[in-house]
Amino acid sequence: MTFETEVVDSTVNKLINGQDYREEVIRSINAVFLDFTINFFKEIVKAKMNSEGITLDWYKKYFINSCNFTADEAAIFAGINKKTITNIYGSANKAIVLDVANANFEYLSNLINELEADSISGLAISIKISYNEVTVDLSLSESLLVINALATKKIQIRGGAWSSIGKKVEKPLLDKLCELAGVPNKNIDNSHFIKNKDKPFDREVDYKLISEENKTYRIEVKLMGKGNPESADATIARDSNIFVADTLSEQNCNQLKARGVKYLILKGNPDPISDFKKILRELHIPYLK
Repeated sequence: MTFETEVVDSTVNKLINGQDYREEVIRSINAVFLDFTINFFKEIVKAKMNSEGITLDWYKKYFINSCNFTADEAAIFAGINKKTITNIYGSANKAIVLDVANANFEYLSNLINELEADSISGLAISIKISYNEVTVDLSLSESLLVINALATKKIQIRGGAWSSIGKKVEKPLLDKLCELAGVPNKNIDNSHFIKNKDKPFDREVDYKLISEENKTYRIEVKLMGKGNPESADATIARDSNIFVADTLSEQNCNQLKARGVKYLILKGNPDPISDFKKILRELHIPYLK
């Protein structure tokens, strides 16, 4: 999933106004998932109409071992995603993904057949899909396979969205904070991070601000739920001077204070810009008073 520009802008605006940004992510997840579902159903109609038998071979032929889809898509259709394959096998090259996809498809097919014959005897599920005046009916086993693929895709989309939101929003959020606070461009360094080879422990940082004395202050951004002490530890790894967060627990705040790190909490804050200006003032970073 890509975090679209409009979603990033809306998320930044909510954070700046002390509101919860999560509904924007959820809306984006649902939009991407429903778009995938509609296209998936269209492809199912095409594949089912071209099938020659009543077995699941049509699904395997068209969705798992077809040049019409990427290896990553084939894995989703088989009920497993690329990240899981990477975690298990330590690699996700095309050959491995397709091998795992085929193996998982066979496992699911056998499992569904067993369930259909035994524990869910008498249960009837039939998905009917119509497209361009063509209608196909999926059997119980076919329906379960499709439902499992959709569930796998939803998990993948959701995981990608939540893991990428911070990275997509970090710089736009700080750009907006600096713009509203009136920080001069000459005191802002939001350039792309390049590792300093002379510093073996040099780590990426989200943003830098430069004081009147030409001292550089490193800023870390974390959008996380309340009570996540590990997130505050990022300030140690990246040697940060300022920490901007959606929420922080009392323990997080005490940790940051003990390390001499300035912090800004956004959620529920009636005036985050004033709090940001206070940090700028304490660090002698110019801003519009």
